[in-house]
Amino acid sequence: MVYKNSRWSKVGVGLISYLLVLSSCFSGPSEEEKAKAEQQIEAAHKAKDYQRLMTLADQLEAKGALSPAKAYYWRGYVSDRTNRRRMAEFYYNTALKAPGHEDLDIYAKTASHLANLMAIRGDFENGLRLATPVVQALEEQHCDTTSDYVNLLIYIGCCQAGLGTSGEATADGFDKAYEKHLDNVKKNRSDEAYKNAIAGLINMAYSCNHTGNYREALKWNGRISEILSEYEQRPGVSQDYVDKQQARYNLYQAQALEGEGKTEEAAKAFDAFLTTEYAKTPEGRIMANDYLFAAKRWAEAADNYQSLSALLGDGKDSYSLDNIQSMVLKKYQANLLAGRRDSAVAISMQLCDSLAGAFNRAKEIDAAEQAVIVGKVEEIGDHQVAAERRSQLQRIGMIGLLFFIIVGYGLYRRYNHQQLKKAHEELQEDLGTIETEASERSRTETEHSLADAIRQRITHTPLPQRKDMALYVSQTPGTMPGGSFYDARLSDDDTLLFCIGSAEAQGIEAATAAAMAWAQFRTAAALGQAPEQIVNALSEAIADGQNIPVRLFVGRLDLATGLLRYCNAGNNTPLITDKEISLLPTDDTKPAGSQPGTVYTAQEATVAPGKLLFVYTNGVAAATAADGKPLGDSRLRGMALQAEKLDAKPQSFYDNILKAINDYTAGTPQADDLTLMVIARK
Repeated sequence: MVYKNSRWSKVGVGLISYLLVLSSCFSGPSEEEKAKAEQQIEAAHKAKDYQRLMTLADQLEAKGALSPAKAYYWRGYVSDRTNRRRMAEFYYNTALKAPGHEDLDIYAKTASHLANLMAIRGDFENGLRLATPVVQALEEQHCDTTSDYVNLLIYIGCCQAGLGTSGEATADGFDKAYEKHLDNVKKNRSDEAYKNAIAGLINMAYSCNHTGNYREALKWNGRISEILSEYEQRPGVSQDYVDKQQARYNLYQAQALEGEGKTEEAAKAFDAFLTTEYAKTPEGRIMANDYLFAAKRWAEAADNYQSLSALLGDGKDSYSLDNIQSMVLKKYQANLLAGRRDSAVAISMQLCDSLAGAFNRAKEIDAAEQAVIVGKVEEIGDHQVAAERRSQLQRIGMIGLLFFIIVGYGLYRRYNHQQLKKAHEELQEDLGTIETEASERSRTETEHSLADAIRQRITHTPLPQRKDMALYVSQTPGTMPGGSFYDARLSDDDTLLFCIGSAEAQGIEAATAAAMAWAQFRTAAALGQAPEQIVNALSEAIADGQNIPVRLFVGRLDLATGLLRYCNAGNNTPLITDKEISLLPTDDTKPAGSQPGTVYTAQEATVAPGKLLFVYTNGVAAATAADGKPLGDSRLRGMALQAEKLDAKPQSFYDNILKAINDYTAGTPQADDLTLMVIARK
């Protein structure tokens, strides 16, 4: 029986037509649309139109013309290029897990950029762990001629250099990368091939210098000279480009030779650097200071830092925390070591003025990035739920008629709902993991790195030494370093002005507060202020600005008479040892800035020859043993008495008290910095 013109045949044809249309709706964009999307992305990339690139990544992913992996790669690329490295790492990590990451090209690009970021911030172990399997995968697929492959080899070499493992059982990334660059140059002889090789070699030489592998730096720097000389012979090359690369070669040569102890040869290489046009630019002058610091040519380094405003701008708002730690603090140090006290004071005052603003801007950026990260995590969930829904609906459309005829469309819909609900619940669990990894770990690592960098900057200044006194200082960073600080300087009237303290905060906030207190002490010390003036000024500044209290002890010791004038603001009470332990009398117990209107007063004591003054921060007293018991002031006094009885000489006392503290903690990680100071008149 034929139902050609029956109602049921028409219904069947209609249903089939509907399902075919429905199926086409879920088939996604055509290959032509995908190709057009790639062209749009590439055009924005070449034009360096980062705002449009970010917009395209969002729009094209929403249309399905760009896979999530590619979209997140380009978001990471834009963030990387606009110096939002934390966001870049989040996007790159997301791209490596997103649908479409199995595309070997985008996988290699993403891993290459992420490995570079890890190498830059010194995360060599994770950088090596990320890059090595990607290189192996590319080699297995015979995709070992791409620029991403070669760049990954270079980043592997950078991580190996940072970990000190190059040349061991692991393959040497630099050697393999160089062979690939050399092979590319021989085959193509193009400008691009030469410039890629030169850029790669510059990264190698810089990394070796930066990690102290000076012999390797000389090796790769020699290869730069060979390739650059060959490239220079080509017709129509840019002389500005050649000049800049020649300048880099001479500067890296000077750094490596200085590191090898070949001072005269290093100076000649630096003189060659100075003959280039690049050396006369603000960027070149600042870069030159890497060598000048190593050569201890402080006056020239200080002169070069006069170009800093040309790079960063004149206003205090132009300083970020990165700029402050990488350049401004070094500018202060160069002027101080060059004996330019007035300039150092002016810079320290500028530093104090700009640090609070930089910290506030950093917090605003951090909050904005956190909001974006959380938003994107939710967006990932939305996209994955939507993708799952589209997939399920497509299956409904393709086999719906069969189920309608056999078992009924309603039964399948119930089943589909249950499956989708289960997938959504599993997704929510994954989102919790993504959010935790993306925000907490990234935030902790970033703050740890930045806090430690600030701590190293403010404690890098060498302490004064004289035959008639002994001064020893130890600082052991905690798991989140940066909260404590110390300093000491000799005045023209034979007095030693010193301070020790710690900020009542954690992480980057503690590091910033410590840096501001340290900078203000340096400024006040240069102006010859008394201990109580320094403490009161700092307390007032804290109350008006950052609102992070600081425990602080400031003292001025007359080396001729032994008179000690001091002011204590909430720091642990110092000890004086002389065959017995006595506490230095202190009245003030409130941290500076903790209570507006507090006025701190000075007290006096005498440190006779042979006596030791032992000053320490709260982190030492709070140090815990393996069982969690804190060291405490009382037990520390007992340790000091025992150390004094073992040997009362300053050096021996210092060594013995450190050993006693280390034996007590027995390698247990400590949350706070452990900072202590021993002073004696001989």
